Amino acid sequence: MIKKITIAIFIFINSASIILAQNSFTALVKDKETKEPLIGVNVVVEGITKGASSDLNGKLTIHNIPNGKQTLVFSYIGYETVEKSYLFPLNETTTIVVYLEPLPISLGEVIAYSTRTNNRIEEVPTRIEVIGQEEVREGSAINPGNITRMLGENSGIQIQKTSAVSGNVSLRIQGLPGKYTQLLQDGFPMYGGFSSGLSLLQIPPLDLQQVEIIKGSSSTLYGGDAIAGIVNLITKTPSDKPEFSVLFNQTHKGGTDLSSYFSGKRGKFGFTMLAAFNAQQAKDVSGNYFTDIPKYNRTVISPKLFYDFDENNHLFVGLSSVFENRIGGNMKAINDKANNPNSFFEENKTKRFNGYLKYKHISKTGNILTLKGNIGSFERNLTTNVNTFKGLQTTAFSELSYLLNTEKQKFVSGINFYYDNFNQKGLVTKQALLDYDHKIVGVFFQDNWALAKKISLEPGVRFDYNLNYSCFLLPRLAVKYHFTDNFFTRISSGLGYKIPTPFTDDAERTRYQDVKPLSGLEAERSVGANWDLNFKIPVSDKLFLSINQSFFLTNVYNPVIANPDSLINQTVFCQNANGVIQSKGLNTIISVTFDELIFYVDYTYLDARKTYDDNKPLELAPQNRLSTMLVYEDEDEGWKAGIEAFYYGDQYLENGSKTPNYWRFDAMAQKEFDRFTIAMNVENILDVRQTRYENIIHPPLSNPVFNELYAPLDGIVGNIVLKYDFY
Repeated sequence: MIKKITIAIFIFINSASIILAQNSFTALVKDKETKEPLIGVNVVVEGITKGASSDLNGKLTIHNIPNGKQTLVFSYIGYETVEKSYLFPLNETTTIVVYLEPLPISLGEVIAYSTRTNNRIEEVPTRIEVIGQEEVREGSAINPGNITRMLGENSGIQIQKTSAVSGNVSLRIQGLPGKYTQLLQDGFPMYGGFSSGLSLLQIPPLDLQQVEIIKGSSSTLYGGDAIAGIVNLITKTPSDKPEFSVLFNQTHKGGTDLSSYFSGKRGKFGFTMLAAFNAQQAKDVSGNYFTDIPKYNRTVISPKLFYDFDENNHLFVGLSSVFENRIGGNMKAINDKANNPNSFFEENKTKRFNGYLKYKHISKTGNILTLKGNIGSFERNLTTNVNTFKGLQTTAFSELSYLLNTEKQKFVSGINFYYDNFNQKGLVTKQALLDYDHKIVGVFFQDNWALAKKISLEPGVRFDYNLNYSCFLLPRLAVKYHFTDNFFTRISSGLGYKIPTPFTDDAERTRYQDVKPLSGLEAERSVGANWDLNFKIPVSDKLFLSINQSFFLTNVYNPVIANPDSLINQTVFCQNANGVIQSKGLNTIISVTFDELIFYVDYTYLDARKTYDDNKPLELAPQNRLSTMLVYEDEDEGWKAGIEAFYYGDQYLENGSKTPNYWRFDAMAQKEFDRFTIAMNVENILDVRQTRYENIIHPPLSNPVFNELYAPLDGIVGNIVLKYDFY
C-alpha cells in the first residue's frame, strides 16, 4: 500500500513539474527598413505544433512552450524567413522585438516602366494596374489573335465595337470615348489616329511581358491623347535562357491563329522574333445575310536585335510590320463582289511599318541616360460599294531623357519631339482633303520622392508646344501614404489635352463617306483626379484577402463632337461642344485566394454625362458593370480551370434611348504537360447578341445605316489552343 502511494506521489510531482514547465512567448514583429509592424506574420515552434500569427499591431503570443532550447521560425510573404533560438524559461520579461528583412528585387517582382523611374510597382505613388506575365499567358491561351479580350476584362475598361461589319473596336477607359486613350508599346506611341480601332485587333499577345494601365489624365507623362489614360504594352527581352514557342488556335466559327515567338542571347547579342498569321471566315450568325464576324487574313512580323556594348551601355533596334485584308457586309458581296455590284460591303486593306531604336547608358552611380525614337507609317484603303477613302499616316517620335538616382529620389527630365502627318489619297478636291501636319515639342520633369517612411510623392510637369494650337502646361501630382504595411492610399491629379483629328468613332461608323475637314476647332483640355484605398492581408497560411476601393473624376472641356443633325445623314461635321464631358464614379475590387482557388469580384459604378446636352448620360457607357471570376489552379499538376461572369448595366444611345442590360458567361480549362499546353475556352455561353434584341440594319441595304453597338454580335465562340515550348 505504501509503495502504491509513493508511486502516485511521484507521478503527481512529475506531472506538476511538466505543467509548470510550460512557457509563453510574446514578440512584436517589424519591418527592418521601415520599422513598421507587420500584420499576419506566421511563427511556429520548430518540432512541435505550436504557433501564432501577428495581429494588427504586429504582436503575437505563443503559449505552452516546453522548457529548454526552442527554435522559432518567422515567415512572411516578401520577407526573408528568420529562425531564432531561445532558452526557456526566458530571463527577459519585456516584449521581444523581431525584425524581418524585405527580400531584394527578384525576377518574380513587377517593375513599372510607364513612369520611366523603373520602380517596383508597390513603390509608385501613381496607380498603375499591371496585367502580369501569368495573366498575359492566360490571355494568349484564350484569345491568341489580339489583345482585346485581355484588356476588356480589366476594371474600368470597355472594348466597344464601332463597326457592325468590319469588327472595329474602341478602347474606353472610365466611360470616355476611345480617342482619349493613348496606346503605347515600350513607351513608343505606335498606334492610334487613322488606324483607330484596328490597332487593338492587330496586336498578338505572344511576345508581351506585361501590360501597364494608368487610368486618369496622363498627358504629363506622354503628351496629348492621354486624357482618359494610357495602355503601355511591355514586350519581352532576351535572357540567357532561350525561349521558342509555337501556338495554334482554332475556333468553331472559322477563326485560325498561328503564332511563334523566339528569344535568345549569345554573348553581347540578343534577338527576339514574333511571327503570326491570323485568318477568319465570314459568318452570318443572326441570319440577316450580313456578316456578324468579318472575313480577314493578317500577317505580323516583328524582329528585334539587342546589343550590350558592356554592362553599362545597351542598344536595341526593332521593326514591326502588319499586313491585313478585312472585309464585311452582305454575304453575297463578300463571296462574289463582281456579280453583286449593288450589295453592300466594307473592305479594309492595311499596311503598318514601325522601326524603333533605343540606347541606354547606365553610369557608375546608377544614373541612366536614354535616347530613343521610332518612325512609323500606316496605310489604309477603305472601300465600300459606294465610296472609297484611303490615306497614309506618318509618325515620328524621339526622346532624350535622364534619370537621376539618389537615396530617396528618382528624378527624370527630358525632351521629346512628335510628328504626325496625314495625307489623304484619291480623287477628291483639295478643299475636301482631311490632310493635317502636327509637330509637337515637349519638355518634361517628373520625380519619385520617398519623402518619409510612410509617404512618397510623384510630382511632374510637362510643357508642350504645337505650332497650330500654341502651348500646353501640364502639371501633375501623385501621393502615396502607408497607414500600415498592408494598408495604404494613393491620390493623383493632373491636366490633359488632345489636338483634334478627323479620326473618331463616328467617322468609323459612317465609313468615312462624308467627313468634313476640320476648321476653327480648339484643342480639348481636361482635368482629372483619382483616389484609391488598398488593403491586403494574409489571413492564414492559405487564405489571402485583397481589397481595392477607388474613386475617379475627369472633366473634358470643349470636347470635339460630331454634329448630331448631320450624323443622321451619315455626315460627320466636327465642332467644339459648349460644355463638358464629365466622367465620375467608383471601382471596387475584392480578391480572395484560398490555397488553389482564386475568387475575384470587380464592380464599377460610372456616371458619365454631357453638360452641353441637358446633362444627358454619355452614350455607350454602362452605369453598372460587374465582373466575377472563380479560378482553380494546381501548379504541381499543371491544371487551371475557371468560370467568369460579366454584367453590363443599362447604356444610353445618342438619341437618349436606353439599352437592355445583359450577362455574359465564359469558361476555360488549361493543362500543361511539361513543354506542351492545351487550352479550351468557351465565350458568351448564353449566346447574348444585340441582334436578338433588335434589327441593327436599316435601309437602304445598298448603303445601310447601322445602330450603335452595345452588345456582342458573334454569339457563342469556342476555341482550342495548342502550344509547344521548345525550351
